Amino acid sequence: MNYDIVVVGAGASGISAALSAAQNGAKVVLLEKGDKFGGAGMFGAQGLFAVGSKEQLEHGEEYTIKDAYEEIMNYTHHSSNARMTKAILRESASTIDWMKENGLNSELVTNTQEVHQNHPRTYHQFIDKFNGFKRIIDNFLKAGGTLLTETSGKEIIQNNGQITGVKVSSRGKEKILNTKAVILADGGFVGNKDEVDEYAKVNGEDMYSMGERKADGDGLRMLKEVGGVSNYKRIFENHAATVFSKKNLKWHNNTIFTLTNLPTLWIDKEGKRFTNEDIVYDFALWGDTVYQAGGYYYFLLDQKLVNYLKSNSLNWTNSFERTFRLLDGQPMTYKVGPFKNIENDLQEAINEGAAFKADSLTELAKKAGLDEAALQESIKRYNHLVKKGEDTDFYKDSRFMNVPVEDGPFYAVRANSTTLGTVGGGLVNEDFQALTADRKVIPGVYVVGNNAGGLFDSSYPTIEGLSNTFAWNSGRIAGRVAAKLI
Repeated sequence: MNYDIVVVGAGASGISAALSAAQNGAKVVLLEKGDKFGGAGMFGAQGLFAVGSKEQLEHGEEYTIKDAYEEIMNYTHHSSNARMTKAILRESASTIDWMKENGLNSELVTNTQEVHQNHPRTYHQFIDKFNGFKRIIDNFLKAGGTLLTETSGKEIIQNNGQITGVKVSSRGKEKILNTKAVILADGGFVGNKDEVDEYAKVNGEDMYSMGERKADGDGLRMLKEVGGVSNYKRIFENHAATVFSKKNLKWHNNTIFTLTNLPTLWIDKEGKRFTNEDIVYDFALWGDTVYQAGGYYYFLLDQKLVNYLKSNSLNWTNSFERTFRLLDGQPMTYKVGPFKNIENDLQEAINEGAAFKADSLTELAKKAGLDEAALQESIKRYNHLVKKGEDTDFYKDSRFMNVPVEDGPFYAVRANSTTLGTVGGGLVNEDFQALTADRKVIPGVYVVGNNAGGLFDSSYPTIEGLSNTFAWNSGRIAGRVAAKLI
């Protein structure tokens, strides 16, 4: 079978690359390891970032490519690839129109996180997402493209430095697809336990992955085999924290989930307070602070707060409320609770090994494996600051300095570092052509989406939807360039 371009991976970046290449005249085959296309870009993401879109201009949003460029470059201390950053931003508005033309529409909405409400609106939320992705694929097929599910890339074949084929495994059988170019878009390596353990700065067992489990690093491995760089700025998309059961990964409790999203007292594995807990309202920064704290922390509740929440609301905001309310089209409540079954819910977490309950702080420290003296001192200090109504240690907003930890029994609930996936590894230029270690282009090899390094630095940035924008726009650029160069 002969193709101009083989695209490995049918998530957002791969779909974008395949459609772009096909609409620019190339004969394209799109490979998907699973039995469904879409990946994390469809099943996880709800929208994407853009700057200078028609909707933004119509609504008078004063936010330019220059503003976005400077925000990103300052966030990464100018360690981002400047040409790549500019290319993604310059493409982003037209990509919104292009997606709409091909069946996946979006609308400009308020930014989804509470602390981003004063930032110009840049988040374009999908409308009719699943049907929209289906229409995108239909347009790819109409443009002459081929979609092969349950098919994964295994090896890139070269002859005298030129790409001649890709060895694939399709439903248990291996075959060669003849091609002139390959675009690696299979989503990073979050599904590869060994590589996660190697590159994570925390114990991989303490990380909860929301990423695409089929993304096991095959694309980066193939890149390395043809002389590319596969370990350039491999980072994790740290995103918030979550309580999960190591016994049962499907376990979920809505009360516990909501309590995790509040700025109560947090204690790290040393038994010490380590941050201003209102960082909970910025998912990227929340994710970063958990990661640097060693992968998990405990949020503490006392019986007085538990009793209060049985029949009363707390006038705080669930940090995820706006995200969910936007999706449902409902107004914000700015309240949490009541939780009439809170004690049963906490007991569930205890039964799952995700929480501890004790009548005394001495017993709590023992159960949770914390230094008792550090825990006692941290709580004593925190209660003193609550009494003052001012956090002079880490400067948490005084609105949240009204819940001490005083009356036993006490609860410690473990919140773990959460990742949306991995980003980076592949060294590329602004056209997403793969580069060797000495920055020479590898003809016919392109790397996009979560496989590509260069935009992000040490973490997922605070600009909402930027990761998905990177996927769609890197794929679109690579598909167009590859089609022109074959």
